[in-house]
Amino acid sequence: MTELQTELRETFEANGYDVAEVSVNRDRVRIVVLEGDASADDLEALTHEVLDPEETLGLNVTTETIDGQDVVGTVVSFRRRE
Repeated sequence: MTELQTELRETFEANGYDVAEVSVNRDRVRIVVLEGDASADDLEALTHEVLDPEETLGLNVTTETIDGQDVVGTVVSFRRRE
């Protein structure tokens, strides 16, 4: 796990979110939390605690089923500008 992944996971978990996954694929970052009703504004603010807003491009918050289960989670995704 990269330093960025660790920082994001720790920040989200310290604020009460159950993080299922933090992944990085090239410049695309994806954070999956198990709370399907998580506030998009709160998740965006937490992301910006770790990364400057100038480093995040196209930040998007959506809900989706997690790993084909009946559990709906919230996904934060964005491209990282370095």
